[in-house]
Amino acid sequence: MVNKLGKLFAMIGAVAYYLFYPFLLLMILLGPIMEFPVLMEIYKLETPRAGLTLSVISLLGILLFLSYRYPRLGWLYRKFPVLIPLLQMFFLTLAGIEFAIFFANLWADKLLYSKGVAIFLSIVSVVIVRVYLSYWYSKYPISYKVHKL
Repeated sequence: MVNKLGKLFAMIGAVAYYLFYPFLLLMILLGPIMEFPVLMEIYKLETPRAGLTLSVISLLGILLFLSYRYPRLGWLYRKFPVLIPLLQMFFLTLAGIEFAIFFANLWADKLLYSKGVAIFLSIVSVVIVRVYLSYWYSKYPISYKVHKL
C-alpha cells in the first residue's frame, strides 16, 4: 500500500513538473532580458519597481536542480545536452540581476544608502556573477559537460 501511494505521488509530481517546465524554461531564458530594463527604470525614475522576487528565483533554482538531479525529469538534457550549461548561465545571470534590483529597490524605497552606493552594489552583484561564471567555465568547459552526458 505504501509503495503504491509513493508511486502515485511520484507520478502526480512528475505530471505537475512537466506542465510547469515550459514556464520554467521561459522564465530562465527570458528572465535576464525582462529584468534588466526593470533595473534601468528604477534608476531612471528613482522609484521602486517589482521584479521577480528572490523567492521566485529560489523556486526556479529548486525546480532546475530537481530536473538535473532526477533522470526522469531530465530527459530533455539527454536529448539536448547544451541546455545544461545554457540554463545554468541564464539562471545565475538572472539571480545576479535580481540582487541588483534588490539593492536598487533598497535605495529607491527606503533610502538606506545613496544612489551611488546603490549603483555600485548593483554593478558588483552582476560582475560577481559574471566573474564566477567565467571561473567556472574555464575550470569546467562547456564542451566537457556536453560530452560527459
